[in-house]
Amino acid sequence: MISDVEVGSFLSSGIDSSYIVSLAKPKKTYTIGYEISKYDETNYAKELADILKLENKTHIITKEEYFKEVPNILYHLDEPLSDPAAVSLYFVSKLASKDVKVVLSGEGADELFGGYNYYREVVDMAFYNKVPYFIRRPIGLLASLFGERRGFNFLVRRGQKLEDNYIGVTKVFSEKERKKILLNTDNIIKNKEITKHIYEEQAGQNDVIKMQAIDINFWLIKDILQKADKMTMASSIEGRVPFTDIEVFNVARTLNFDAKVTKENTKVALREAAKKYIPTEAYNKKKLGFPVPLREWMKEKDIYDKIKVDFNGEVAKKFFKLEQINKILDDHYLGKKDNYKKVWTIYCFIIWYKQYF
Repeated sequence: MISDVEVGSFLSSGIDSSYIVSLAKPKKTYTIGYEISKYDETNYAKELADILKLENKTHIITKEEYFKEVPNILYHLDEPLSDPAAVSLYFVSKLASKDVKVVLSGEGADELFGGYNYYREVVDMAFYNKVPYFIRRPIGLLASLFGERRGFNFLVRRGQKLEDNYIGVTKVFSEKERKKILLNTDNIIKNKEITKHIYEEQAGQNDVIKMQAIDINFWLIKDILQKADKMTMASSIEGRVPFTDIEVFNVARTLNFDAKVTKENTKVALREAAKKYIPTEAYNKKKLGFPVPLREWMKEKDIYDKIKVDFNGEVAKKFFKLEQINKILDDHYLGKKDNYKKVWTIYCFIIWYKQYF
């Protein structure tokens, strides 16, 4: 909070930003939302701001507005980052920049304190891990033949060693799928080549510690903090992220496993600490991240048609097997598969490439 200028804060409905705002009590807070109610956090944020007697400014992002800004956002990101939350951050930064030059934000809490539901699988499915690996392995290989299906995905994951499978909380394409959609597969880097040195450093640790190490080194550094920095800078404001402070990290790294994740919850210790300061139920709210209604929008004809044009354009022809990527898009549009992350990743690459080349 030490600054020559006023410091504001982003505020969502979740524990991370709610805890920061409850502790720091900045006079101004900023929230974005969407017209679809389950993706809208503005009411939760307003409730907390009202109780703490803080100002809360909001902006509802329309579908048209969201897609109109995507090329500009990918320009500011420099590289093809396909995290939908970057767009939300861009808009909330724009909103805050009308009043302040510095904002607080909640990045880092999930990686440090064990906030991802993925981590809970280690606890929830501990019984299955007791099954010997030589039995789990063939079951996983058999399950993989059915493609990505609920229930089967778990068997596939548990039929592999963590080091062979886990590359972060948001794996989008498997190596097999990448080969299926790309025209040039000569230089595909295997996931293991990228993550190997981190797993070597964490040898002997339990799976959750290993997963946190992967997420801190890849997801936090190369996505979360990168988009926070670039999206605030796009509006000429400075984002400050208190959870990544070295003192906070030193507390987080000494926590026992059950202070991070249990069968009941994630971020256990952080929620207990936050409970003392957050005057609403936000300390116990399920993780949403920056929720975006892309999944629904891609099933609407106007957005489907818009993406379809780029999936059959010159850039797509240069890099992708058109039949394969169009199938991914069509399957999502028709409700056959939940492919929105795959569609968005390909789409962002195409739009980014058009911006830069």
